[in-house]
Amino acid sequence: MKILNSQQVLAIDKETLASQYISSFKLMERASTKVFDKLKDRYKLYQTSFVILCGKGNNGGDGLALARLLKEGGAFVRVYLLQAKKYTPESVQNQDLLEERDIAVEKFTPKAKIKIKPDDIVIDAMFGIGLSEVLGDEWNDFFKHINEEKCYDRVSIDMPSGLFADVSTPKTANVFKANIVYTFQLPKLSLLLPESKEYVKEFEVVDINLDADAIAKAETMCYFVDKDRVKSKLKKGSKFDHKGCFGHALVMGGSFGKIGAMVLASKAAMKSGSGLVSAYIPGCGYTTMQTAIPEVMCLVGEDEKQLVNFPDVSNYDAVGVGCGLGTSKETAKGFVAFLKGAKEAKMVIDADGLNIISEQKCLDKVPAQTILTPHEKELSRLIGTWDSDFDKIEKVKTMAKKHNLVFVVKGAHTMVVTPSEEVYFNSTGNWGMATAGSGDTLTGIITSLLGQGYAAEDAAIVGVYLHGLAGDCAVESIHPYSLLASDISNAISTAYKRLYE
Repeated sequence: MKILNSQQVLAIDKETLASQYISSFKLMERASTKVFDKLKDRYKLYQTSFVILCGKGNNGGDGLALARLLKEGGAFVRVYLLQAKKYTPESVQNQDLLEERDIAVEKFTPKAKIKIKPDDIVIDAMFGIGLSEVLGDEWNDFFKHINEEKCYDRVSIDMPSGLFADVSTPKTANVFKANIVYTFQLPKLSLLLPESKEYVKEFEVVDINLDADAIAKAETMCYFVDKDRVKSKLKKGSKFDHKGCFGHALVMGGSFGKIGAMVLASKAAMKSGSGLVSAYIPGCGYTTMQTAIPEVMCLVGEDEKQLVNFPDVSNYDAVGVGCGLGTSKETAKGFVAFLKGAKEAKMVIDADGLNIISEQKCLDKVPAQTILTPHEKELSRLIGTWDSDFDKIEKVKTMAKKHNLVFVVKGAHTMVVTPSEEVYFNSTGNWGMATAGSGDTLTGIITSLLGQGYAAEDAAIVGVYLHGLAGDCAVESIHPYSLLASDISNAISTAYKRLYE
């Protein structure tokens, strides 16, 4: 699924009107009806109270149309329309329809203090994707009041009012805080970024049947990874395949007290389909690994508590390194020497492997097409700090292109950045996955896929999606607070089944 900027979306709206021979009002009616259907699924509408805040443009027109549909569905509606000298024709038409049905519309200004009750559902339809300037200081008290008043739920149509779609929104800006955003047709970039978390608790893409050819022609380097994209990349086994057909993955890492990281990575690699998995660990982990996962073969380094030397990896189909590795002087020296001699290796580097690269400033020694899987702190050590999430994306793209690497930047919508500067945001996963060992599990999954013959960027995209989907499958029977990394691995099979359906 493409992520397009606001100007591209507005252009596709126009192409849709022409190709489908419909008016802008009819498209607005279609969009509002789709949101109404979502609200019917989310709430019991009969005698439920809605407060609908409408702006002067077509986002406000969506809100006016929705008010009419909610009223006809048996809900109580209180409609507020921003006082303006001029409204769009679609807004005027919807105002007339409300008047015909005796649905009161009260005009408001930024100085208004709209009454919100605890059982109200507040719907924000004030400013959409066309917003290009920060809402001025005259809005300060209005948004402070609207955001702080207790209510049952908070909904935004297309975008939270005040939030820019394509550029960073200043931290001091007036923005509506939505529990759910129903965004039309395609996700908007800012909805996916951590800096918007205060304003977007969750969002859902609402298909309003915009022109498919126009969307296909639109150029972009940003994508939202959905099930269809992942299914198109999946490999399929056959009855004549043997274990050698599914790759031999090597995972390397562990240190005294951190062997569990290697257990989790190895288990995930096996669960993700590797024909063979070997683990290279210090001596202190041998009994643990052999006991915890008998399917995994063990290689032991010369030091009992840490890895100081690394083996020749030329006979392995993929290598995952860094989980629980530690960053001691001896380990760092051995790891840097390993990188210099492993130029042809297909590799995934995580955790302490990344930290050593940062400390030793040896990113230029990492083999081309290696997959790096940092969380934000690890990323900042690799590329430096950033001014905003938009700036972060640009810096990662620059680094990926310069060094011919694939970055997997972990987060709520984990971001895969390729050397060609394409950016893929993940759509699966949940907050329960923010738990110890979840990253080790992801490393095992991606390493397994890389060893099975997936290209580096495909291994990253599919692996991240599979990891998140497994987490989603796991929380169907386990509360997110209780989710363990091993639960994610145990649900990989269920995730695969859903992908192959």
